[in-house]
Amino acid sequence: MKIKFKLLVRLFLILVISTIFLGLQSCKKLEDFEGNNQSFELTNFEFEETLTFVIPNGLLNFQGIGNCLSLPYFTIDYEAFIPTENPNPYASLVYNINPKEIELELVNISDCDFGMLEKVSVYIVDNGVTGSVGDFILQDPNDPTATHNAVKVGEYLNIPEGIGSTMSLSINQDAILDQFIQAGTFQTFMSMTFDKAFTASEAIIKSKMTLDVTFINE
Repeated sequence: MKIKFKLLVRLFLILVISTIFLGLQSCKKLEDFEGNNQSFELTNFEFEETLTFVIPNGLLNFQGIGNCLSLPYFTIDYEAFIPTENPNPYASLVYNINPKEIELELVNISDCDFGMLEKVSVYIVDNGVTGSVGDFILQDPNDPTATHNAVKVGEYLNIPEGIGSTMSLSINQDAILDQFIQAGTFQTFMSMTFDKAFTASEAIIKSKMTLDVTFINE
């Protein structure tokens, strides 16, 4: 009986020691695992914002001037704020948001094209901002985190005749849009100069803006 009891005690001790050893192995510190010592690569991808601008034809619809005929001796400036909402629910997961491409399409005036414009500029502006470009606090390209409420994202100056119903703007490579896109709602400000008349009741322009973003995964 004594021998059997000692044998059982030894077996019990061996079992306890084995259990503790295995437990220590399974509770290995996280930093010891190779995967936790790997640095993540920065992930860049694109997403698109699509807007529609409706320009009512008031001053541009002159009696006696046909569609797409040059305005006599003058041009007409048109400016408008367009309320804009970012539909992407994951905007808070990205940063370093830059405009990559802005394409405009004139969709409802078949016998005229963007040649009716002399120039166009597009800005992204905080909600609540009013006035014109001279009233904006523009983003400083040398210090983009400094206080600002607007940034120019693209423009097309000296638009040529016969350009067609689509055109791509020159992009402001220094623009950083984090402040506006991550806010969820903001304004798009269009500044245009017309040098030709159009006779439709309104001009409808679709804008597709492609953005470059970096995923927050460092």
